Amino acid sequence: MHVLSFLIQLSLYALTSSVLLSRFVPRLRYLLQYGKTLESITPVECALRPKYSLIESACDAILKPLGFTVPKRWFTHFYVLGLSLSAASSAMLYLCHSGKVTFPVRCLIHIDEVLTKKLTWLLAKDAFILKASDINVSYTRAMAAITIVTLQCFRRLYECIFVEKMSQTARMRGGHYIVGHLFYVAATAATWSDALESTLARDDEGDSVPKIAIIMYLVAALAQYTTHDQLSRLKKYSLTPPTMLFKHLVCPHYTAEVVIYLALAWICGFTQANVAVLVWTAVSLGTSAEQSRKFYVEKFGAKAVEGKWNLVPFVF
Repeated sequence: MHVLSFLIQLSLYALTSSVLLSRFVPRLRYLLQYGKTLESITPVECALRPKYSLIESACDAILKPLGFTVPKRWFTHFYVLGLSLSAASSAMLYLCHSGKVTFPVRCLIHIDEVLTKKLTWLLAKDAFILKASDINVSYTRAMAAITIVTLQCFRRLYECIFVEKMSQTARMRGGHYIVGHLFYVAATAATWSDALESTLARDDEGDSVPKIAIIMYLVAALAQYTTHDQLSRLKKYSLTPPTMLFKHLVCPHYTAEVVIYLALAWICGFTQANVAVLVWTAVSLGTSAEQSRKFYVEKFGAKAVEGKWNLVPFVF
């Protein structure tokens, strides 16, 4: 029973719930704004109404401290953290599987066992939506997954520094900044949280990584790089380029990100922790795509996004 996996799920679904809360509670929508949407949308549009419900007022009081802003160029911090954690995780798994250094993995397994005993009363409730995982992901699949996370963080860091034109004035909410760091901690841990025993036991012979998932990742990574490069060539906050992907999607770079984490979940056998990572990615980027659509409609008119899907073709 992998309680570490359970805790990853719990934290990610809590973050996902906070995004949905901000999306559906008008008074909290200002927390979703960053970059172009933060600069262009006035506080009045955050649905100021003469009367607020008690629930809205309580939520606003709790989440208001996260409304401060930081430079959007601090996005690079996410990828520095993600790259550092994924590289360290790769080294940890490799050294343990080779029998050279097993202490970190043994320590994590011990922590998992202790937490299992402490949280037995909670995990035993059949009605509880989140479950501790009983699945053992093989070392081969875990290393493939953590390699993808490493490559993704490295590429995004490269894009932020050398491809994208980071505005000196663009801002993002402090809540977004904090949540971004928490996500990369959880996403990295999700790749190996169900693979500790199999890595230590070295019993993954014959297991293979789904080739289609690898192809999905490579295609999505290329698509995301291409769209980021195309966006970087545009004048600040101008209409999206008339290229193939932008003809059908408002934010194809967000769609590519979702496909990347779908491939990652597939490689890991759709463990509950990795499904939670995928759900968070789809919900947060879907909400951001919706905000972007609203921005384009207000700035360029409804025809600018006519016939385009926000994130998933034929769905949303």
